[in-house]
Amino acid sequence: MSQKKRRLKIDVRNKKYPIVDSCLFRLQSKRKLSEFLNTELFALKNLTDDRNYNCYIDTSGHKPREIEHPCFELDKIQTRIASLICRIAQPDYIHSGVKGRSHITNAKQHVGRHNVLTSDIQSFFPSTTQRMVFNFFYKRLQCSSDVADLLANLCTCKGHIPTGSRISMPLAFWANEPMFNLLHKVSLSQGITFTVFVDDIVFSGSSIDERFVYNIKKLISNHGHTAHPRKTKLYKAGNTKLVTGVAVDTNGLHVANRHRKNIYQDMSQWKVSKQAGLQFDDLNKRIIGRMNAQSLVDYRFKDKARTLRLSIKKKN
Repeated sequence: MSQKKRRLKIDVRNKKYPIVDSCLFRLQSKRKLSEFLNTELFALKNLTDDRNYNCYIDTSGHKPREIEHPCFELDKIQTRIASLICRIAQPDYIHSGVKGRSHITNAKQHVGRHNVLTSDIQSFFPSTTQRMVFNFFYKRLQCSSDVADLLANLCTCKGHIPTGSRISMPLAFWANEPMFNLLHKVSLSQGITFTVFVDDIVFSGSSIDERFVYNIKKLISNHGHTAHPRKTKLYKAGNTKLVTGVAVDTNGLHVANRHRKNIYQDMSQWKVSKQAGLQFDDLNKRIIGRMNAQSLVDYRFKDKARTLRLSIKKKN
């Protein structure tokens, strides 16, 4: 069973098409939906129960958070729905879940000498409600109300988007598309660049000021969300900005200080272990992984990772 779980993945088949070309667009029959999902209708209805989730508290991050992970059968259904949704073309301001885009391409959009506003949506998945999901299927995809209701029930847990499912990220965008589109429209009207990376929103432009920040917070609140108070930051034009984990200034992208510090601390530990004649696989993998991740920003870290691998290989 665990092997089957690992094989599940979103399959877009290299397709991108307008929303009106989706097989879900104007879907009026639950029977037809069951055919698209390769599952009998009675089985789909049974999977709408929240008991089909494994819920637990993840304590590995900065603060504990509840994870709602679907059981294997529901996971298959949600992965299939996610595959269909991910084939719908998204706006250019989206940099998450899009082939060829990443947190790096997101940060690049904000290089230059101008003010930058960064924020994220607090508790984005839990605050994306079942009603928002229903509205996406009913209003945007124009499904019949009963089809939209079934899809919304299949894709939510405890009345919101689950925190541990493949469906969560793509569906969170579409369920909140009206808010993101309005943020984009407001930005365009003032000559401001706007991008989204999951729940991170970034604005850059000379006209960004405290009033703009206030209006953005109010707009987000009007759509049932909250701009995270501790993660909402206005950077002045001459300062280095932190955008989706990357340091951004007038000249380009740089490795953020905290990432440099983590690598430095790990390397210090690695040198001590080496001198003691010890090798720790977890530490080796962590350092190389961090160096490779930062090589996307600074290619010199790729050489450092290669040198470290050779040193480890020689030691072994």
